[in-house]
Amino acid sequence: MLSCKNEVKLEKFDTEKWKTGTQLERGNMATDLVESTILIGKNKTEVISILGQPKDSTITNFHYIIDYGYMTKFHLDISFDINKLKVIKTEISD
Repeated sequence: MLSCKNEVKLEKFDTEKWKTGTQLERGNMATDLVESTILIGKNKTEVISILGQPKDSTITNFHYIIDYGYMTKFHLDISFDINKLKVIKTEISD
């Protein structure tokens, strides 16, 4: 019987590595990205400069696909204030 092995290696966020890395590499950096709050207060242009283009977006949200080595993909969700369009929240969801 095969077992699922998850090899999450938490890494410090790095912009270039994020932009060129795999979804798994992004997953390894996502926790640091959220906990460091470096995106809070940034506008959409600044977020795109840091992370690249999102997979999906709305007026108040950006979504980036990340992976932790599980069977389900996760998302880095970035929420913008409706009036100022600055980041107010970042979170990881499945």
